[in-house]
Amino acid sequence: MDIIEAMGARHAVREYTDQPLDENVLKALGDAIGRANADGGLDIQLVHDNEDAFGGCPTHYGRFRNVRYCLALIGRDTDASGEALDERAGYFGERLALEAVRLGLDTGWVVLHETTGHHGRWHMGDGERMPAAIALGHGARAGRPHRSKPIEELGMLADCDATSTSSSQSDALTGAPDWFVNGLKAVQLAPSALGKQPFRFVLLDDARHAVRAEALDGVQAHIGLGIAKLHFELGAGVQVLWE
Repeated sequence: MDIIEAMGARHAVREYTDQPLDENVLKALGDAIGRANADGGLDIQLVHDNEDAFGGCPTHYGRFRNVRYCLALIGRDTDASGEALDERAGYFGERLALEAVRLGLDTGWVVLHETTGHHGRWHMGDGERMPAAIALGHGARAGRPHRSKPIEELGMLADCDATSTSSSQSDALTGAPDWFVNGLKAVQLAPSALGKQPFRFVLLDDARHAVRAEALDGVQAHIGLGIAKLHFELGAGVQVLWE
């Protein structure tokens, strides 16, 4: 399975078996985490072989069972809003989630509360926080595809009216290049809080592959935007210039 296939195969799983992860899988995950931390300036940590990988922290949404492994997505804010860290956690966290799927694992995104009281499952240095985590393991049952917005709601050309609705939305991508449309199709597969997909991609310049990615109003919108930007890049198959 390549990473493009992993996007289609990845579905959220919240209940896991007791089956331990193979040592080779753990090593591959560790290597991938090292690359993600280096590329994203993050401090992502793998919590493994623990009866409660969430360390007793309550989840923001959804009931998880028997999570013995997780990725703690930890880093430092680079601005006061916190949006930059959320976006990086989404982007590099999803890169790791797709790698986990390639390795034969199931995954589930989760936002945890009270992450400073975690029974030592992870460590956070001064100025660090944990926007989200990803449960890992062998699912007790298969995940199901999530609902997705049509691509006409996920993307548009720069000269289109962002407030257009109904019949005019069908024309929002008229004349859009294939790479942009393919990127939006990959974005349809991107997970997001409550499945709302609160983001939009605007084509600015076809020749330069210039795109503006926007977070809309919604729960954990900037985490979702980071996830979606990775999907867009993978689907587009070109070097995207984010503006």
